[in-house]
Amino acid sequence: MSHLLRAEYGPRGRSAGASTWHVVRAADPATALCGRTMDTDAETRAEEEWGTGLRCCQQCGSLYMHEVPHMQGSHPYS
Repeated sequence: MSHLLRAEYGPRGRSAGASTWHVVRAADPATALCGRTMDTDAETRAEEEWGTGLRCCQQCGSLYMHEVPHMQGSHPYS
């Protein structure tokens, strides 16, 4: 399953930049893993940018970790 990051903007809108990044499934980019409805024109980034210092939704991050194998080669029974 592939994912994307979608921007959520604060009260000053897009001009102030993303206030939070949410994880969405590529097949449903309008719904964050946490359940928040995302703007269809919000900035989108590759899922590889998750965990690189962007301010990400904690709930989305937790659910993302359950959907994406982390360091799969490091676990002999994965």
